[in-house]
Amino acid sequence: KDLTHGGEQDLCRPQGPATPQRARPHPDADGGATVDLAITDLSTAAVTGTVRAERIASGENRVEALKLDFSREGQATNFDLTGRLDGAPLVTKGKVLQRGDGGIDVALQSFEAAPRRIGLKLAKPATIGVANGVATLDGLTIQAGRGSVAVSGKAGETLDLSLRLDALPAALVNNFAAGLDADGTIAGTVTVKGKATAPVVNYALDWKGAVTSQTRGAGIGGLDINAKGEFANNQVRLDTVLSGAGGLSFRGGGTVGIGGSTPLGLKFNGKVPFGLLQGQLSGQGFVLTGNADVDVSIGGTAAAPSVTGSITAGGARLVDVRRNLAVENLNIRVTMNGRQAVIETVSGKLASGGQLSASGTVGIDPASGFPVDVAIKLGDITYVDGTLVTANVTGDLTLKGPVAALALGGKVHINKANITIPQKLPASLSEIDIKHRNAPAAVRRMTADVQREQGASGAARGIALDLTIESPGQLFVRGRGINAEMGGNLTVTGTSLAPVVSGGFELKRGRMEILARRLEFTSAHIGFAGGLVPTVDLVASSSAGTTEITVTVAGLASNPTVTFASSPSLPQDEILSQLIFNRSMSNLSAVQIAQLAAAASQLAGGNSTGLLDSLRSKLGVDDLDITTDAEGRAAVSAGKYLNDRTYLELKQDPETNGAKAVINLDVGRGLKLRGEAGSAGNAGAGIFYEKEY
Repeated sequence: KDLTHGGEQDLCRPQGPATPQRARPHPDADGGATVDLAITDLSTAAVTGTVRAERIASGENRVEALKLDFSREGQATNFDLTGRLDGAPLVTKGKVLQRGDGGIDVALQSFEAAPRRIGLKLAKPATIGVANGVATLDGLTIQAGRGSVAVSGKAGETLDLSLRLDALPAALVNNFAAGLDADGTIAGTVTVKGKATAPVVNYALDWKGAVTSQTRGAGIGGLDINAKGEFANNQVRLDTVLSGAGGLSFRGGGTVGIGGSTPLGLKFNGKVPFGLLQGQLSGQGFVLTGNADVDVSIGGTAAAPSVTGSITAGGARLVDVRRNLAVENLNIRVTMNGRQAVIETVSGKLASGGQLSASGTVGIDPASGFPVDVAIKLGDITYVDGTLVTANVTGDLTLKGPVAALALGGKVHINKANITIPQKLPASLSEIDIKHRNAPAAVRRMTADVQREQGASGAARGIALDLTIESPGQLFVRGRGINAEMGGNLTVTGTSLAPVVSGGFELKRGRMEILARRLEFTSAHIGFAGGLVPTVDLVASSSAGTTEITVTVAGLASNPTVTFASSPSLPQDEILSQLIFNRSMSNLSAVQIAQLAAAASQLAGGNSTGLLDSLRSKLGVDDLDITTDAEGRAAVSAGKYLNDRTYLELKQDPETNGAKAVINLDVGRGLKLRGEAGSAGNAGAGIFYEKEY
């Protein structure tokens, strides 16, 4: 067509060389394209001139600095195309020749491009013949990366084409399917025959190392896919074999209608390792091992598929890392009837003891919101959190609601439980604020991914909770001389990400032992401050002469605080002395003070407390320490600086109940002399060199 503003003129009719038609410069809608062509005979491609475009965009594909030159050379028209595609050079050269039979030959001399950084190049000069509306190709071969695609045959109203693919990069498909992010190589053959309006396509392809954005997001590694089939009469017939790591072996096939309602008639079966799901499960703290046998059929339409069949598994293992749970010998059988998946059985044994089973239904109709209705039975399960709690429970739970808003409810009965107050507490750690300066791009991307995942998990709703936990008795609190039995009920609401616990357990009976002194608890309560770590509030009373003494253990069970009160009021170290020895601190022997220090260390959980500091000051020493050997025997040591260079240390020997004295003399420049003598007559000396750096 004439591209001037003056109107349109049909240029397909022969105009003759004396009246050439010219297309003058005309900007496109983007303001970046100009056309300046002179066409004397369109049927023989007798064209001269230039086409330019600053940028042409189609989806995610970009062509920039496009320039197409036409020139005449005798009866031939040369064409020369240059530009940049996806930031890489785009070059095509060739000529159009008129044949004596009225046809034309398009002789491609060179072609080079790199879409998505995949190098494409014409393997050798090739000619495409065009006559009577039929194009003939003979071994047109394009190299793509390390692979190639060769095309031979004829194309017109009737098709007879043959394509051979050899290690063709699958990433080429990404130019036509945004977001697919395919990878791997494809090899095989494709034939196209029949009428152009109703072609018959046969294919046999192998896709090695197949990866897409969907499989990558699911944490699935590269797959090997062998596919063959036929497209004819608006229907695709396929037969596919899929294999991968971990024993994946899957086969399926059938038919898929093209156009209209897209009817489906597919059947798949094979072995699928649960490891394929690990990428998704890891983010939730789960590890699932084993394999599932899958046998499913898919009917209906693409908009409303109907899935029938079964999924079975035996001997699988599920570990919940966050909750210290492991389910072994996990057996699964699920059947699908087109509308819902029926969980006929899910059962397994907990590694810590007990049975777990579940049954119910899950909707598989996309329009239904995937409703869940599952009953879970806990059979004499032993739960160990690894730090504080050991419990044996039974219960009946339900998991209901649409999959996007699940709710867990029911009742759990605690048969027997132990909450242990740790004897020794680890040193506290504060978070270190680390800033990575001049981080490489890969580190910055990783940091952004971690922050995005943490943000996504923080925004997740979790599973709604409505649980009742009952314990009529045999719930024991033990540790640091405490032995108490409790009973009561709890209600757990909120969500699995932010549980809210109300209620508590009250004292049935209990006692507390400090050295040889035994105290009976007068009251006790275990509650929860909104989270899952229990809080304790235990009160024991006693008397020493005319002094009434109250001992309170309160705070988080992982680190409670022990306090002493008395009437009349006394300092805490004095109260402990009266409680244990029924005498004042000033009347205690050195051995009794050591015993008192050991008792204080037991109550404090091994941490340095004001009580220990008070005892140290009463003795007039610089250091007071209580240690425990490999056999659990306690020993007390006390040390004092005689001057700036001399340190004297007295140690109790737990094996002989004797004592030894150690003297350290700092000579200077890192050199120290050390000598020791024991009550059994043993002695020793040494020279040591120390350097701090």
